[in-house]
Amino acid sequence: MAFSSQAGQVILRTQTTQGTLEPDIATAGVGIKLRSGSLGPNRDLLIPDPEIGGGRDVVDANLGAVSWSGDYEFYLRMNSFLTLLRAALGTAAAPVTATGITTHTLTPSDAAALPYLSIEEAIGASMETFNYTDAVVNTLHLEAEANGYLMGTASMIAAKQVAGATRTPAPLYDDTPLYVGSNITVTYNSVQLKAKSFSIDINNNFEDDDYQLGSFYVNSLVPKRREITVGFTVREADITLWRSAVYGSSAAVAPGGVTNKQQLVISFSSYDDIPAGTPATKYNASFTIPKFALKPYALGVSGDDIIDDDIEGQALRPVAATPIMTVVAKTDAVAGGGGGATIA
Repeated sequence: MAFSSQAGQVILRTQTTQGTLEPDIATAGVGIKLRSGSLGPNRDLLIPDPEIGGGRDVVDANLGAVSWSGDYEFYLRMNSFLTLLRAALGTAAAPVTATGITTHTLTPSDAAALPYLSIEEAIGASMETFNYTDAVVNTLHLEAEANGYLMGTASMIAAKQVAGATRTPAPLYDDTPLYVGSNITVTYNSVQLKAKSFSIDINNNFEDDDYQLGSFYVNSLVPKRREITVGFTVREADITLWRSAVYGSSAAVAPGGVTNKQQLVISFSSYDDIPAGTPATKYNASFTIPKFALKPYALGVSGDDIIDDDIEGQALRPVAATPIMTVVAKTDAVAGGGGGATIA
């Protein structure tokens, strides 16, 4: 007998209490459609060192402590993505719903902990079903090219897994629209860039090795320094970006020491309108970074090639009262798993 990967399913649910699988994951969780990915064990076979008086062969082995990790790769759909995004950032304001449209505002949390997720992961149609407790989003990556879809990768870490779980028979899948490069813009210092592609990475740098005596499981998952970086490939229109990145100012003609910190906004929208939205409104989101510094880079000059450059930069937070990034998303107002009124 063989098992098709496509017959599997993954359901996400924000977890209320550490150590406790969210009990309504089957009815209030959101089913996320994946391109690929599952969580796998981080566990060693413990083999003792050679002993004086022993033989040349290994005589025993035991299993050590364990956690689970892996990458979920997906085409971005708004409602399931917002569940991952809140887990990655930590803070979501109360959603605002009016005339069929729900607006979510998310910002990175300053708390010492980030939200946990409960996950149901079914492998194949009937091979195995796992429940994961205390799962976190370690990194969240988005990328798109001009002639392609907006895609994401969530790198997950989970503290506990249980096999033999009951598979949810009819998950509430997120079937909201996909997004393509023609509806994505990158704006730096109020100027829309001639970007050919972009990527954004949120890295929580979780410490995942807090193993303690008397337990197989990691005791805690602690986020350390947060890093938010953005990259884009741009067709150079003038020398402005290069001088800002290398000299610290678009007007400078020699290197300075202060970085040029400008606002960066990444926005995307669907072709489809939100079904019950009035006035007509697309599914959409914007990522606003108030202070973004470009990393120095070399101009890509070669033969008769048009000058396109891969540029990267770092989100900065010089003022504690201002979030390092704010995400505003508009989606449908249908409550429940897969719906936009609440984040699953």
